[in-house]
Amino acid sequence: MTNKETAKAMADEIIAYIYSRRDKKLEDFLKAKPKKNKQGEITNGAINARLLVFVKRHSQDTNTISSLEKAKKGKDETALSFQQKRYAALLATLPAGTSPPEVLRLKSELLGFQSNNAEQHEAVFWLTQWAPKARDISFATHVGKLTHSSSKSSSILDDTNSCNDRYLTTNSLKNIEVDTASSNAASLPIADILKISVSGLNLLDCLKNGDRSVFEELTNDHDLINLWLKELSQAYDSVQKQSYFLSKQIYYPIGSEQYHLLLPLTSSSIVQALHLEHKKYWDEDQALARKQKAARKYSETVTRTYPSKAYLHATGSNHSNASSLNGKRGGRISLLPCMPPQWASRLPSYKNRASVFDKGLSYTLSSEIDDLHRYLLMIKNKQLSISEPKRNAAVVSKLSAISASFFNYVETISNTETTRGWSIDSQLPAEQQLLFEPSRKDPPAMALKINTQWQKTLSKAYGIWLNRQLLKVKKLKLTEIHGALWADCFLTELREMIAIQEVTV
Repeated sequence: MTNKETAKAMADEIIAYIYSRRDKKLEDFLKAKPKKNKQGEITNGAINARLLVFVKRHSQDTNTISSLEKAKKGKDETALSFQQKRYAALLATLPAGTSPPEVLRLKSELLGFQSNNAEQHEAVFWLTQWAPKARDISFATHVGKLTHSSSKSSSILDDTNSCNDRYLTTNSLKNIEVDTASSNAASLPIADILKISVSGLNLLDCLKNGDRSVFEELTNDHDLINLWLKELSQAYDSVQKQSYFLSKQIYYPIGSEQYHLLLPLTSSSIVQALHLEHKKYWDEDQALARKQKAARKYSETVTRTYPSKAYLHATGSNHSNASSLNGKRGGRISLLPCMPPQWASRLPSYKNRASVFDKGLSYTLSSEIDDLHRYLLMIKNKQLSISEPKRNAAVVSKLSAISASFFNYVETISNTETTRGWSIDSQLPAEQQLLFEPSRKDPPAMALKINTQWQKTLSKAYGIWLNRQLLKVKKLKLTEIHGALWADCFLTELREMIAIQEVTV
């Protein structure tokens, strides 16, 4: 039984979460851009935008209106309070004592929404409406949608204790982080409620123990509490498991013409552990340890290196659609090599080279470039359009493979350099220096980072280089327009990589 203080704190957290959703909906209702339905009616609120149009048409105070349009949210100001202040300021620009019908309609619409929104987000009402959605939630270590984003196969919570040190399994982890999978992304808010934690205890733990004390802080209706417990327990107490045609399946022989049909699932818990482990590469103590290693000096910290790693992108743009942890990883699953160490020739140094776009890069990326070349040639020979969605998606996928290999090549080269800040004295262009050493904080590097022009310059050079590689076999007719397309696709990947580095540093 949870003590009363903890139960009260957890109930307060539930209410705070529900109120935050209420405030976000009101904020969106105020600040959204106007959208019309087929009947030409605006149905999504957009109160401030609509009021601004009216005020511009009827108010003579152009200076105030202009300052309101340029106003930005203060650091200590919430997004909702900023929109509410904007609404009041727009009303204040109208002549005193006037109440035009259009303004009265907007006021009435806002008041109606506020009343309904507050009612919908009253804690007892909200829980009663959302508790049934727990059937869409699965607390899992192995997530079905990480195999295919449209898969409807079951996710699995591995809570066994068996462990074999010869194998890396979920149970090998000392602190397993359980993921939240959903068959319907719209049901994820109820998963957030179940994960609310106070003093190391979360609401899901209370449910498993049949603990009612948290809900008793919200209502005295015992029948309603029983209903909540029944509905919310579906998030962990579902015994029905199913496969799906988009799942991967393996026939494993166990005898003469006898097989086990295995359904391999990605362990999101292991993926998350690897992700967090990999982030430690950017820790300050790791940077100091690598510096000591380069100088052949002792360091108490064991250095971490991750050569030949790759990334698998899961579920496209809406990464949380697969699971909550996948959303936190930005949809990236790190793939580390498991082959034994091999001797390899020393990688080239770029200290005395004028550009990263040289023969070494062309040779390293030849396989991925040839793959894109073959596909573009096939489209040309069959006189097909590259703008068709499926073919365009295939080209973008192959471009992503080339840029991923490019980033791996750059990182591998940079890791072989023994001196931190080596790029400063190199002959490389400034934008390529930042590519090799993005963590530089010297004045020239910081001046470049102020804006993103260096990224566009690098992307343009990349597009020209890739176009040149594709034109080596003179069967394709590519123009500068194609080079600009390759550059645009690369710029998107570059910005994502930089954003991940900034988050993990």
